[in-house]
Amino acid sequence: YRLGSRTFYANATAPTVPGSISQLITSISGLDNSIQYHPLYQRGQSSRHHVEQQQQRSYLAGPTSGYGPKDLVGAYDAAPLQRAGTLGDNQTVALFELDGYQQNDVAQYLQNYNLGSPSITNVLVDGFNGSAGQGAIEVELDMEIVAAMAPHANQIVYEGPNTTQGLNDTYNKIVTDNKAQIASTSWGLCENSSGNAELQTLDAIFKQGAAQGISFFAASGDSGAYDCGDTNLAVDSPADDPYITGVGGTNLQLNSGAYGSESVWSNPNNTQRGPKGAGGGGGLSNTFKQPNWQKGPGVHNQYSNGFRQVPDISADADPATGYAIYCTVTNAGCPGTGWISIGGTSASAPLWAGSAALVNQYLQTQGKHRVGFVNPTLYNLFNAKQQFPPFHDVITGNNLFYPATSNYDLASGIGSPDIYNIARDLVALSGGGTPTPTPTPPPPPTNTPTTTPTQQPPPN
Repeated sequence: YRLGSRTFYANATAPTVPGSISQLITSISGLDNSIQYHPLYQRGQSSRHHVEQQQQRSYLAGPTSGYGPKDLVGAYDAAPLQRAGTLGDNQTVALFELDGYQQNDVAQYLQNYNLGSPSITNVLVDGFNGSAGQGAIEVELDMEIVAAMAPHANQIVYEGPNTTQGLNDTYNKIVTDNKAQIASTSWGLCENSSGNAELQTLDAIFKQGAAQGISFFAASGDSGAYDCGDTNLAVDSPADDPYITGVGGTNLQLNSGAYGSESVWSNPNNTQRGPKGAGGGGGLSNTFKQPNWQKGPGVHNQYSNGFRQVPDISADADPATGYAIYCTVTNAGCPGTGWISIGGTSASAPLWAGSAALVNQYLQTQGKHRVGFVNPTLYNLFNAKQQFPPFHDVITGNNLFYPATSNYDLASGIGSPDIYNIARDLVALSGGGTPTPTPTPPPPPTNTPTTTPTQQPPPN
């Protein structure tokens, strides 16, 4: 088939199965490649008010813009943990990717910032060859930001083809391998474009992952409250799923290398991804009911309708501040010089994943259990006064529709992390975490799955 400039394959008629097994099937994938998922990053601006100064730049030129590891660690209060030797040792982070990467790029980033050599394992899914393509900048961003926060954490990079079947199989591989305590994804698609059957398939995978104790962080999208790239309110998948921690976006300002202030990231003038502009994703799911753990001040607001609210948490994502990364894959839009500043919730999700690795290691050194499915724990911290304030409440700005307010809001969730405080507060809780749910069979889909070719929505 051809749709505009795109050529793809698809089934000509809806698939059928014997009635005797129909109740066992949630969705059918692999019959078409008409829908592709989008990396949720935004290019940074060329200049900025602050650049982290490097101590050693002996073999390559350093970045000229974007926050580096020292900035991020200082702003989100991970420095006390790192100074005490909590660097992510014996923790494993799985990265969900739909493209490959250049190993030398990641090595350059690690060397420039003196981050050592973390264990990195590649797992190729569904015959993907691991080559670095147009999405390589996303893969390298994820790997480098996890290393910035938790330089000793093991990384397992799961790479699959950018098809619905590749997506499902790659997520399922992370869960069935069960080698990582934490997972991060920065790839998404508008919930309204995903289809109920596909959303139910992913939900079954994520529910099993939660039952196994995997903390799964997902970027909430870069089109603000309009994730489909049009003028309709919508959220991003998989950040919409109740077994995923949706991560929104802010604009972070530093104060002498420490946390200064934050506002919700939005830019109505950046209309490349949609007529309403760019910003951190957030809003209300059309598919998933509000889970019982999602409660607390601000959760029941003027927009609440009984459905899942996104995001849960946030961190810096504004391209105007940006993250300094190293990427030389020119067909992914990376410069030949390597250094580039990148924003988007693609960056805030791996930041939280790397931070979770530090928290887990700290808990274990204190004789506590690591955090598994993290959402109940985050909201428990949010709902009770803690000795050490665990979150920065983001109270200014909007995501092109939903305003920031005190407490929870649909623009920034419960806020951004104070990592050291989160770790200390969790030590005070019995066991250091919350029980994970028992897996149950997924409910049958509420509509008949089809693979009718669908026009690809604008990138998030």
